[in-house]
Amino acid sequence: MKKWITWVTILLLIINITALITILYNRKQEKEAEEISLQSIPPESASSVKYSGRWFRDELGLTRVQMREFSRFNPAFRQKVRNINIELADKRRLMLDEMTGENTDTVRLNMLSDSVGILHSELKKATYSYFLEFKKISNAEQQEKLKQIFSRMFEGEIPAGPGRGMQGRGRFGMRGGQNQN
Repeated sequence: MKKWITWVTILLLIINITALITILYNRKQEKEAEEISLQSIPPESASSVKYSGRWFRDELGLTRVQMREFSRFNPAFRQKVRNINIELADKRRLMLDEMTGENTDTVRLNMLSDSVGILHSELKKATYSYFLEFKKISNAEQQEKLKQIFSRMFEGEIPAGPGRGMQGRGRFGMRGGQNQN
């Protein structure tokens, strides 16, 4: 009888060790796969990953209740920003077509430029509304971190100086490194 108990104990120990090794191996594989997939993301999508729900949860230390609230307002914001960016890309393409065409119509170019300005305004309004929603669900410490995050995003929109163009604008709906005008 003692032999049986010894063998069963050894067998259970082997099963537990094997299970533990499998769990650790799978976690390592998932982490490596995530790192590879993040590296293969095109630059214009990198900000989407960086500012994902998981990223905000980790950066701000959001609770489950806060994450539920975040999940309420985040999808609408992301969809709105996506739509605005699609429209901005379309307007820029139309402007380029008009500028490079045979008979350039400056009236049309002015209208397209005005449209771009309106879309930028909508983007800024969506962004500040998003910030205010975030602020409502955040405690004082999280609000300070949120301020720093948005400050870094907005700093990316400031011109780099004479002759140097625009710095990377890859924050919240603004494509990384691409001028939005």
